[in-house]
Amino acid sequence: MSQFPVSDTRPASTATMTASSPVAISPEVAGAGTSGRRIGAITAVAALSGLAGLGYEIVWARMLAVALGHEIVAVLGVVSALFAGLALGSLLLGRRIASSRSPATWYAGLECVIGLWALALILLSPLAAEQVPALVPVDADPLRQWTVAFGLPFVLLLPATLAMGATVPALEAVLAPLLVARGAVGRIYAANTAGAVAGTLATAFLLIPALGLSATLMACAGLNFACAALLIAFAGGRGAALVASPASLRVDTERAHAPLMALFVTGLLGIGYEVVTVRVLSQILENTIYTFAILLAAYLTGTALGAVARNAIAARRPGADLTRPLVVATALACLLGAVLLGVSDRMLEMLRAGLPATLEGRLAAELGIAALAFLPPTIAMGALFTELAQRASDKAGGVGPALAVNTLGAALAPILFGPLLLPLLGAKLAFVIIAVGYLLVLPDLARRSLMAAGLVGAATAALMVAPLSLRFVRIPPGGELVWHRDGVMAAVSVISNSAGDRHLQVNNHFRMGGSASMRSDHRQAHIPLLLHPAPESALFLGLGTGATLSAAGAHPGLQADGVELVPEVVETFPLFGTSAGEIGRNPRLRVHVADARRFVRAPGSRYDVIVADLYHPSVDGSGALYAQEHFAAIRDRLAEGGLFAQWLPLHQLDLPTLRIIVRTFLDTFPDASAYLAQFSVETPLIALIGRREAKTYPADWAARRITDPDLAGRLAALDMSGDFSLFGLYLAGRPELSAFAGQGPVNTDDRPLVTTDAPRIAYAGTDTPADRLVALLAALHPAPEAVLDGSDPQARARLAAYWRARNAYLETGAQTLAARGPRDVIGTLAPRLIEIVRMSPDFEPAYGPVLAMARQRAVSEPAAARRLLEALDRANPARPDARRLLAALPPDAGSASRPPPPR
Repeated sequence: MSQFPVSDTRPASTATMTASSPVAISPEVAGAGTSGRRIGAITAVAALSGLAGLGYEIVWARMLAVALGHEIVAVLGVVSALFAGLALGSLLLGRRIASSRSPATWYAGLECVIGLWALALILLSPLAAEQVPALVPVDADPLRQWTVAFGLPFVLLLPATLAMGATVPALEAVLAPLLVARGAVGRIYAANTAGAVAGTLATAFLLIPALGLSATLMACAGLNFACAALLIAFAGGRGAALVASPASLRVDTERAHAPLMALFVTGLLGIGYEVVTVRVLSQILENTIYTFAILLAAYLTGTALGAVARNAIAARRPGADLTRPLVVATALACLLGAVLLGVSDRMLEMLRAGLPATLEGRLAAELGIAALAFLPPTIAMGALFTELAQRASDKAGGVGPALAVNTLGAALAPILFGPLLLPLLGAKLAFVIIAVGYLLVLPDLARRSLMAAGLVGAATAALMVAPLSLRFVRIPPGGELVWHRDGVMAAVSVISNSAGDRHLQVNNHFRMGGSASMRSDHRQAHIPLLLHPAPESALFLGLGTGATLSAAGAHPGLQADGVELVPEVVETFPLFGTSAGEIGRNPRLRVHVADARRFVRAPGSRYDVIVADLYHPSVDGSGALYAQEHFAAIRDRLAEGGLFAQWLPLHQLDLPTLRIIVRTFLDTFPDASAYLAQFSVETPLIALIGRREAKTYPADWAARRITDPDLAGRLAALDMSGDFSLFGLYLAGRPELSAFAGQGPVNTDDRPLVTTDAPRIAYAGTDTPADRLVALLAALHPAPEAVLDGSDPQARARLAAYWRARNAYLETGAQTLAARGPRDVIGTLAPRLIEIVRMSPDFEPAYGPVLAMARQRAVSEPAAARRLLEALDRANPARPDARRLLAALPPDAGSASRPPPPR
C-alpha cells in the first residue's frame, strides 16, 4: 500500500527510485512488462492504495481527536505517528522485501495487515480513548499532554503504519522492471496521486457524511484487500521481481550519505511548511472538516506536479544534477508562499465576490486560497524530493532508506513546529527558518552554491524587513488591538471598539464576550443555576471571556469549576474585569486548562449544575461536543437532582442541524426543556436543559429561590427580577422538542452528523437568525402545566399570555430587522407594541420602548405623545409609568383627549 500522506515526503514514483539501479531482469519478466493489461492492473492498485491511505489519515485524526481533545492536536499526533511508522517500515523491512523473489506476496500480506489492523482499530480506539483521562489527568503540565498527544497515536497506529512503510519498497520491486520497460513512470505516479487526492476529498465530502467513521474504515480496509488480490492475480506470488546481481547489493555509503541527510531535512521542512501554513490560514478560512480536506488535496496535488515536472526535465537532461537549482527554487517558493499568505485575506474576499454565494462557491474560494498558499512551494518540494530520492536510492534495497530518513524528518516536524517554534517565534520567522533550512540541502560549497545561498539570503532579509504581517485580526473603525497571542491551537486576540468595549476574538473569526455581551453572558449562568433549588457545585465547560463563570460567583456558597481548552484564552481574563471580575478574586471559582470531554470523563466529584458554552457547530472538532457520548458522560457527572444546560447559538446553526442536536440531547436526557437567554433576534441563544427526572415549579419560585440581596440586585440589573423573568424564557418541554426534532439519526462520535452538516450555514446561510427564531417559535407550543405546578391556576394562564406576547414581540423584531427599519419607526412599531402589552400586562419588554417613544415625541409632537401614553395606559392600567408621564406633559390645546380618570 503506497502511502503518501501530506507532504513532499512521498516519492514521485516507486519505480523512478530504481530506474537507474543496475539490475538483471529475466527475459520472462521483461516480456511480461510489455503487457498493457498487467500495467493497467498495477496502476489501479497504486490508485486504490493512495485512496485508502489518505482515507485512513483523515478518519484516524477524527477518531483520536475525541480522545486527545482538539482537532489540531490530533492531526499533529496522527501525522507524526504516520510518518514515524512509515520510516520504521521502510527501514526495517524495505531491503529484505526489495531483494525478495516474491515481492508481490509481501505486498499482498502487508495490505492485509493494514486492513485487518484498521478493522481492529474500530474496537481499540474507544478503549484507548478511555485511558486518556488517566494518562493526562486534569491540569496536567504541557509536556505530559504533548507526550500523550504524540505517543498514543504512534503506539495505536504502529502495526498499520509499519506495514504501510514497507509496502512502498514492495510495490517498487514489483513495478520497477515493468515501468522501465514501458516508460510508464508518469502514468503510475499520476494514478497514485490521483488516488490520494480522491481519497482525501471522497473521505471528507462523501464517505464520512454518508457512512460514519467505522464504516469508512471498513471501506478503506476493503480497498486494502482488493489491492492485495489484484496484485496477486496479475503479478502472481513471485511478481515482477528484481533479480539483483551481487554487485548491486553493495551500497556506496559515502555517496548515499549526503542525499539521505538532505532527504531528512526536506521531510522536516516540508511538513513544517504545511503545519505553519495551515495555522495561518485558520485565521481566514472557515476551519470546517471540508477546509482541511481542501488544504490537504492542494498539498498532494502540488507535490505530484513537482515530481512530474522533475521527471520531464530529467528526461531532457539525462544524468544532470538538478539538486542545486531545485533547492534554490524550493527556498524561494517558501518565501513566496509566505508573501502570498500575507495577502490571502484580500484574495479570499476577491474570490468570494467573484463566485456564487453558495456552498460550492465558498468551497471553490477556499480551494483557490489553498492553491495560492501551497502550489508554488509544494511543486518545488515534490521536484526536489524526487531528485534526492533518485540519487539516494539504495542499489539493493531500492527506495527504502530514502523513504525512511525522509519520513523520519516528517515525523519530527509536527513536534518541532506545532507546539514549539510557531508559538515561540510566530509564523513569519517560522517561514524564514524553513527557507534558510533548505540551504542545508545544497550539494556542496562551490561558487554556484554560495551564490545560490546568497540569493536565498537576500530574499529572506527582504521578507524580514518587509511590512508583512501574517496576523489577520479584524479591528473595527476607531478600535485597537489590545492583546494578541499565537497559540498552538488558535490565534487569540482582544479587540476594543471606538466606545472602549472589548471582545475576545479567536482565529479572527469568533467574537465572544466583553462588556457589550455581558448581559447575555451572565444570564447564561443565572438561568440554569436558578432552575436548581440549591446548587452547591457547578461546572462550566468553555469559558470565553470568563463572564459566565464569573456570574456564578454571585450565588452564595456555590463552588464552581471552569474548563477552557485554549490556554491563551485564560490569559485574557484580566482584560475583562468589567464582565469577569469575580475570576481571580473569588476563591470559590476555579479555572482548569483542559479538554471539556476529557474533564467530564475523568474521575471526580459530581456537580449540581453543569453548563456548556456556545460551541460554533461548524468548526472542525466542535461537533464532538454535541455528541451522544459527551452528553452521556455529562449526565454521569450530575449529582442527584442535578441539571445540565447546553447553550446553542441559533445565529451559528441552521434548523436541520438544530434538529440533530435536539434529537441527540433527548436521547440522553428524556426529560428535556428549552429556554431562551434573552429576547434578541440578531443573536438568539437557546439552552437545552436536561435532568434525570421531570420537575415543575411553584409560580412564586423566583421569590423563594432568590433570597440573597446581592444576588437579587445583580439579577435586577439583568431584568431578571419579575415574576416571569425566568419561566417567561421557557420555550418547550420534551413533547414539543420531540415533535420539532422528528425522527432521524443522532450525532455520535462514529456518525459525526453535526461536523458534516453544520458547515452549510458557515459557507452559505440562506436565512437569518431572526428567520430561524421565528420558525422555531412557530413550531413550539409549550404548555404552562409542564413548567408550573397546579398550586396557582391563574399563574398558568398569565404565563401562557406572557408567552404569546413574547412570541409576538420577537416576530415584530424580526420583521423590523428584515425591513431594515421602517421610515416611521414610532408610527409603525408603537401600535404593535401596545397590542403586545394588551396581550400580557406582565410582558415588560414591550412597555418600556413605548414609553421611550412617547418621551421622544413629547417635545416636538406632544399630541402624538399623549395618544401613545393613553393607549399604553389602557393596555396596562396596573402600571403607573404611562400615567405619570402623561401628567407631566404640557397642556395641548390641539388634543381632543381627556385626562384619564383617577385610579
